[in-house]
Amino acid sequence: MVEQARVEAHQAFLAGDALRGRGSATPDEAVAAAYVAARFQEYGLTPAPGMTGFLQTAGVVQRPPSQPGRRPRYDVVAPEGAERITTNAIGWLQGSDPSAGVIMISAHLDHLGVRDGVIMHGANDDASGVTAVLELARTLAGGEQPKRSILFVAYGSEELGLLGSLWFARNPPVPISSIVANLEIEMIGDQDPNMPAGIMMMTGFERSNFGPSLKERGALIAPDIYPDEHFFERSDNYQLALQGVVAHTISGWATIPSYHSADDTNENIDFPFMTQAIQSLVEPIRWLATSDFKPDWVEGGKPEPRQPR
Repeated sequence: MVEQARVEAHQAFLAGDALRGRGSATPDEAVAAAYVAARFQEYGLTPAPGMTGFLQTAGVVQRPPSQPGRRPRYDVVAPEGAERITTNAIGWLQGSDPSAGVIMISAHLDHLGVRDGVIMHGANDDASGVTAVLELARTLAGGEQPKRSILFVAYGSEELGLLGSLWFARNPPVPISSIVANLEIEMIGDQDPNMPAGIMMMTGFERSNFGPSLKERGALIAPDIYPDEHFFERSDNYQLALQGVVAHTISGWATIPSYHSADDTNENIDFPFMTQAIQSLVEPIRWLATSDFKPDWVEGGKPEPRQPR
């Protein structure tokens, strides 16, 4: 059972002053990753296959702009010798059937850090998603062993251009082809005023049969009502989707006034909504992890691969 007191405790740490907004590729982001790793271990998860611990690191480098007048872009490289390091936290719940594939639940650790002396706490973006990953890990690990293994991932450096998920996609601990589906959780700390009460939106809902299958089994989700914003392509799910994994993001509020502002604090989190939202995902994910159902793209729904940057 997802507990509101635990949700509030995770939020208090992740979006507290001490973590200084969890700036991308900073020591504060690394502290957040270490916290998530410690909780994974506490909940009985193990390192993913081929990993000796719960942390995956990458170097962050700045590339010249692709065209004059454009901003420089960032990329991820091997961490050795890099001046800036970003960190992913990865936990593994072993399934009973190694041939059944892997379910992946993810969110991003980082936010905007400190700007002009003001801490950008990022309580909703995306401490709320990381909290959801932690509570889902705890709840699912506390039940019967699933048939499929489950990867729980908290990415670094999303705010610099989906860098943590890019590094994960380039260096997955399990073959990408074994990942049956990926559910990314982004900003579920409040309710979008244009959505039905209590309901989250799923980006790219119409692209696959994943969302309808989860909704049918109790997930409080509905199609994204802002298709012109292209949210499907703007979150970490996209790195996996480009490699063929059926991957979507669920979100509570897309039009939150505090987005990327100093007002994104725990005082503006709707904890009852958030707790109910996370709880609604438990049984649908458990079903997916114990069934033979494999989500698939509908015709034209799979995004076209792009060349590595």
